[in-house]
Amino acid sequence: MANKTVAAALVKAQQFEDEDKLEQAYECYKYAYEADKNDTDVLQRLAVCAQMLQYNNDAINYWNTFIALKPEDPIAYNQLLDLYFHENKYQYYLTRAKLKTIEGRLAQAADDYKKAVNNTTEEKEIIAARYLLAQTYEILNKSVQAIDEYLKILDYDHNENVYLSLAELYYSEDRSAAISLLEKAIQQYPESKDIKEFLCRLYLSTGDYEQAEKYAVSIFNKIKALLMQEKNEEAFKLLNSLSDKEKQDISYSALMAEYYYNIGEDDNTLKWIDVFEKMNPDNPLPYQMRALVYEKNNNDYDAHYNWGKYYIKKNNHELALDEYLNAYNADKNNTEAIKELINLYSSLNDNFACAEFCEKLVAIEKDDIATLKRLVKFYEEQGYEDKVMEYLFALAEINTKDYATFLKLAKHAEKAGRIEEAADYYNKYLKFAPNSDEKEEIKKRVDLLANGEMAEEEGILDKILGFFSKK
Repeated sequence: MANKTVAAALVKAQQFEDEDKLEQAYECYKYAYEADKNDTDVLQRLAVCAQMLQYNNDAINYWNTFIALKPEDPIAYNQLLDLYFHENKYQYYLTRAKLKTIEGRLAQAADDYKKAVNNTTEEKEIIAARYLLAQTYEILNKSVQAIDEYLKILDYDHNENVYLSLAELYYSEDRSAAISLLEKAIQQYPESKDIKEFLCRLYLSTGDYEQAEKYAVSIFNKIKALLMQEKNEEAFKLLNSLSDKEKQDISYSALMAEYYYNIGEDDNTLKWIDVFEKMNPDNPLPYQMRALVYEKNNNDYDAHYNWGKYYIKKNNHELALDEYLNAYNADKNNTEAIKELINLYSSLNDNFACAEFCEKLVAIEKDDIATLKRLVKFYEEQGYEDKVMEYLFALAEINTKDYATFLKLAKHAEKAGRIEEAADYYNKYLKFAPNSDEKEEIKKRVDLLANGEMAEEEGILDKILGFFSKK
């Protein structure tokens, strides 16, 4: 019933508009809006009607309400620019900056936020504009400018979010500065869980585990701080006190692994690392943890191999390469490291090194067809006929019905002048290959080889070339 009433009000409003009776239309739109304040179509019509009646304050309120419901829609911003232009330069530049932000023109938005600051003396307005300006600088990766804006805000207001934003900016560059800032902030906001947790994270990263324990709010951070101090019994009690739901958290398995590492139970450590990895397959931490376990036990191969996997996950190919080479040197018969080296050299486009380790692999895994074919392709490209033949022979021995390999081997043998071998492999090709035009051509070629005609043709060609080379 209400929807029908709203629809009727909108029809009536349009009729009044058509008759230039804007006041009556405006009342109908207000009625429809009161019935459903989330209907942005009604809200837009109401705001436009208010503008037409020059009820600018009402129009501004309606357009701002529209923005709250549809913050990415540029319509309201453009209308507000017209409304603010003569009356409120601060709001004009602030709105224009927001419009440019949603349009992706962030550098221009930053300029407008600065103009907004310069067009007001109201403290709250200055803080609001500077905060948006600082956030824009962060998105633009202009950390120094963002820090400068946040510090200026602190001159007006000791805002908890500003402290946290500043600490995030300091975090990667100067953690001691971030700690000093947040120690100051905690005096202002002693109950702030966000500030405490950030301080805990900072102290964990700098190795001050007692302070990390002091500020830990999260039970997992508390346990982590205890384990780093090797307060193992206390940490284990907290681990056992966790609810079933908390034990499903990704941090639980990592902390269990760390606990067992501390007390020297390597089998349990590795078991919990496996659990953690299943929950976090893209996380480099499991490989780091395994590497540490193997290092402790002087297992050089597995330690280096897992460090290699760790650096691959961290996208540091240079360090990964060093670790895989160390793993290979520790155990030259373990093909896992060889395969990782092949993949890594391939991704680095080092084809010669890749081929070197492909050869090492097939020397161990002699029936690795894919790697043998890879070697054939590489040496064909390099023009190393002896190597090509070597690996084609190896392929032919593995699969005695691989007619494609037989054909390729026959062609290379013929090219090398090894006519009997060429004829032999052409015949093997003919035996297993399906019927095709190519097969018919090969039959003719075999007949010519059998009659020695191909060799004779090549001899005549040599004579002709020799004649033209004479001076």
